[in-house]
Amino acid sequence: MLDKLFHFCVWFLAALTFAISLSYPSGYNIGATLIFLLGMIFLFVRDPKSDVDKSDVQLIFTFAVYGLLMFFFVYLDGFHIRELDRPSRFILVLPIALLLMRLNGPREWMFYGVVIGAISAAILGVYERMYLGLGRAHGNEHPIMFGNIAMMLGMLSFVCALYFYSKKSIVWTVLSSLGCVCGVAASVMSASRGGWVALPLVGLFLLWNSRFLLGKKRLLKIALSILVAFFTVYFVPQTGVEGRINQALNDITRYDQGIDKNSSVGLRFEMWKGAIKMFEASPMVGVGEYGSYSFKQGLIRDGVVSEKVLMFSHAHNEYLNSLGLTGILGFIALMLVYLVPLKLFLGKMKEHQDDWNIRSYAMAGALVPMCYMDFALSQSMFSHSIGVMMYAFPIVYFWAALRWAERESLAKASVA
Repeated sequence: MLDKLFHFCVWFLAALTFAISLSYPSGYNIGATLIFLLGMIFLFVRDPKSDVDKSDVQLIFTFAVYGLLMFFFVYLDGFHIRELDRPSRFILVLPIALLLMRLNGPREWMFYGVVIGAISAAILGVYERMYLGLGRAHGNEHPIMFGNIAMMLGMLSFVCALYFYSKKSIVWTVLSSLGCVCGVAASVMSASRGGWVALPLVGLFLLWNSRFLLGKKRLLKIALSILVAFFTVYFVPQTGVEGRINQALNDITRYDQGIDKNSSVGLRFEMWKGAIKMFEASPMVGVGEYGSYSFKQGLIRDGVVSEKVLMFSHAHNEYLNSLGLTGILGFIALMLVYLVPLKLFLGKMKEHQDDWNIRSYAMAGALVPMCYMDFALSQSMFSHSIGVMMYAFPIVYFWAALRWAERESLAKASVA
């Protein structure tokens, strides 16, 4: 009885990571931390042997190498202890990976958590925008981080809807669909434009890969509904979407004409220029986060970039930030931590095209690096605690759930 309760607790905490990720201060830390502590106890009191295959090793090895390599860059940059915190999450998640792959439980609870997280983010966004009168919804995070994670929860909610639809669970299919709308709405209320680019790109991926489950007619209706919703949101002034997009276009024009370097978009261009200069100065290992400050001061003295770039600790672009601060070595590690999980999840999607008990977790897992690779164009997600946590841990959660679904499918096939 206690053993079964322990299994349930672990998967409940995984679901909690999603459910309160944006609606509670540092909510993304609570479930993950408790699972980690349980995992430490489990490793000491249980047989450490587990069913780990080649694909599991690839994922674990990738996270371990990335985390350790980031430790190395912290050492090169003067070894400021506080900077070990974010990359350490890629190491600390590994015992959780081994734990979840040994403990079967109600893994579908994660989908409940995703939907609750998306809906609660929208409720918080409405409260901040309508009641408090804030210009941008942000919860307890930076508006960009709030908007990006909300968008990801919205996209994940669409996968939840597919899963519950395949199970013929009408109530949760409807709630998951609502979660999809709410996640996107919360992103809109954050006025974080970078996350909006993910909607058409990831949306096409979701629609294309659900075409056989939903059927052509239903898929067409969904696509048309999305288009209607998009144009409605765009042309309704109260949403602020049209204004934000027009502002971005105006910023680009003014920057190109040399009129204004200090607009929102203009400063991003200045930061990107600075990151490229850093990469050129130290192409193999970059100049480091702390070293970048003095480097940017030199660029300002030479009139290369605006003095306001000193206000920011990263380049608001994960790729350029990685090149500037950690060079080619760090950039390769970044791409591997994106592409290895994506390759593994997409491979499972292809392998289990008709089994939505497995395919849903594979699709959800693939969405995480896909969303992050899009967010990375305008934000350095791994420079924030929530950005690291909501990448490494969901990937491990969905991977473990997928592996258990595979085992159950194999067991059923062997019995038949």
